Amino acid sequence: DYTLAAVFSAVGIALCTLPYLGFGLGALITVLGILFFVQAGRVRFVFDNEAFELRTLGNTEELEKPGENIVVGGQNRWKYSSFVNWEFFPKGLVEKGLPPILVYFKETQTPDTEWSTGPGAAANSAEALEKGAVPGMVHFFPCICDAQQIKAEFERRGCKKL
Repeated sequence: DYTLAAVFSAVGIALCTLPYLGFGLGALITVLGILFFVQAGRVRFVFDNEAFELRTLGNTEELEKPGENIVVGGQNRWKYSSFVNWEFFPKGLVEKGLPPILVYFKETQTPDTEWSTGPGAAANSAEALEKGAVPGMVHFFPCICDAQQIKAEFERRGCKKL
């Protein structure tokens, strides 16, 4: 789904017409839009009987096996039973038929020694846990996919949601 890429590109180009700060900010947002276009054409989110995984199109138009996670290592493949939460950001857009910017999920398959890496530090803090958060590894990615379809698959596969 190229919606997010198109929106970022259009907003970036529009901002480029503004003097001073608009050009720099517009150029950055346009570059993000181009990156989202490339990734939307290359990345696939695969749901099989037991897990959700991230795959990429190879040179032969066949999906390649999930690569190594660049943050914590291991394959980009997570069992549905390990999900403890998932959400879209901003919340509520998918229900209104609008595309979100990010897809978020938290899982317990990654070794717990890695859970506080990156955004996991705040998501697994004592304060967050006191407010009802469930411990786990945080993942998020730009919504370069059909958000309605991802939502339906998470629900159909029984992925837990707070």
